[in-house]
Amino acid sequence: MSSGKTSTALWAVTFVIAALFIAFLLYIGIDIITKGLGNPSQWLITQPFVLLGRTTWFIIGGILWVLGTVLFFMELLGWTIRGGRLVRQVIRWDPVDVSIVALTAAVYGGALAATGGIPIIPGFTWIRPANALAPLFGVLFGIPGALGTAIGNFIADALSGYLSVGSIGGFIGNFIIAYVPYKLMRDQTFRTPRSIVEFYVWGVIVASIWSSLYISWWLDALSPVIGLPSQFVWGFFAPWVIFNNAFITAIVSPILGYILYPPIKARGLHWSDRVEFK
Repeated sequence: MSSGKTSTALWAVTFVIAALFIAFLLYIGIDIITKGLGNPSQWLITQPFVLLGRTTWFIIGGILWVLGTVLFFMELLGWTIRGGRLVRQVIRWDPVDVSIVALTAAVYGGALAATGGIPIIPGFTWIRPANALAPLFGVLFGIPGALGTAIGNFIADALSGYLSVGSIGGFIGNFIIAYVPYKLMRDQTFRTPRSIVEFYVWGVIVASIWSSLYISWWLDALSPVIGLPSQFVWGFFAPWVIFNNAFITAIVSPILGYILYPPIKARGLHWSDRVEFK
């Protein structure tokens, strides 16, 4: 088979996989709407949380919380894991990087706040189509983009009236959404079947689940202060956040990535052009 036919076949398979995945997420959304927000225990996406129970998810969430927190501070202090080794990561933090942080924070925070008036859990979460921007900021801008995403979520919480001690978990939780695809995608061009598949695995599935469990563990651990019962955290909040992150990201982010990668790369703004490893 010629390379052209092979490429076409790979794109066809990738398109089918993406379409089936989006269809599955759409089915989950229809399932939630049909059964109603008042019956989260009946949702399809909630069943793993119901079957495994609060203790199991609290342990899993705790492990991911520790790992996510360690990676957050490690990366900001200039260390990263590369090739299985702990190495120095030299980020310039010059006016360009500072501008990237400020711009991504402003865009993400403003876009999130624009839908802050559509609450799902008043005081804690809402309909957030702007979540589609978070993994892109990580893929395109690396740690500055991920940090801007975290700050942007904090800004949105403040502007929308959701700011609380729970926002601390949301700060690093949103950093994780951007960090996972930045760190684990090997082809970040959004121009090959491999790149699209990698994005769906790391930027949609893993990032959405990790972020949700990170924030959920935080809310559960501080339930006496925050006031959300553990059953509600794992039986409503966690599955909803996974769906809320994954659905719009799976549809919109690959398109935006395809559009934005070339001009950002051409201007030397992609993280790979601005970071050194020692």
